[in-house]
Amino acid sequence: MLKRLVNLDILRGFALCGIILINIMQLVHYNMDWTPLDKGILQFLHFAVEQRFYVIFAFLFGVGFHIFISRAEARGDRPRLRFTRRLIILLVIGMIHHYFQPGEALLVYAILGFFLIPFYRVKPWVSLLIALFIIGISVGWLGIAQLETLGMFFLGKWAGQIRLFAEPERYRKGLRITQIAALVLIWPLHLSGNWILDQFGLVDISSMLSGLPVSVFYVTTLILLLRQPRIERLLTPLGNLGRMALTNYVSQTAVILLLSHLLHWPSQVHITVLMIAALFILIIQMILSSWWLSRFTMGPIEYIWRLGTYGQKPQRSSISSS
Repeated sequence: MLKRLVNLDILRGFALCGIILINIMQLVHYNMDWTPLDKGILQFLHFAVEQRFYVIFAFLFGVGFHIFISRAEARGDRPRLRFTRRLIILLVIGMIHHYFQPGEALLVYAILGFFLIPFYRVKPWVSLLIALFIIGISVGWLGIAQLETLGMFFLGKWAGQIRLFAEPERYRKGLRITQIAALVLIWPLHLSGNWILDQFGLVDISSMLSGLPVSVFYVTTLILLLRQPRIERLLTPLGNLGRMALTNYVSQTAVILLLSHLLHWPSQVHITVLMIAALFILIIQMILSSWWLSRFTMGPIEYIWRLGTYGQKPQRSSISSS
């Protein structure tokens, strides 16, 4: 049986926690007459959450790409064709989800994922150079969010190639240096991003510039913490959430829209109420994910994704972190 990378699952779950805080505000019309608490929450979201977690999600997609395609190649299972089928299924899921949540990421990931396929055999240093080049022109010049996403795909691919998640102890020193550097850069780049926004109105460049060091800090901190088995066990519910990331990501939209309809949330609903609702949804999802995974090896949408990828029912022992 293939060994799961638990730290990868936990990081996916962590990313989902941040994504829902932004998605719920996109799906529900909230009151623009902010209370002091609402203003504080908005400032926190702008500094610590907005665009930070989608960057992490894109990075993890790249890691998953490498894991999936390298295992397919090891089996002699036509990796390019197999991943193409995987992307087509994701494209269909993304198109359906996009109808209900226009700001969703799956459709973009499926389209951009095709750009990874020609490069799946390149050396790790090539993947890193491509990632830095794409991210650099995106953040420093063009401000195109999709380019940043593609760059994070390649950065994740590089992380998968060097086995960052499989052998974190090997990279402990480098992770620590990167963590400290990101922490030091957070505030200066946040101020720079705000200045760019005020002077030129470049929202995307501002968000990318201020967001990248925060995302890097989150990822490196979690990888370092999860070297400790005690922390890993403590965050098991988060890992279960991430192990069913696709199911939980899509179901978050469904639950938010359903709650909005059933509770008749008007335009006067406060941001504080939305944040409480988001936390409530996350807790329920963690409980349900743990219950589901005690009985099945993957989430229901993951099952459909895998079924479409291989054209046959997944074996119970086929557990992969991709």
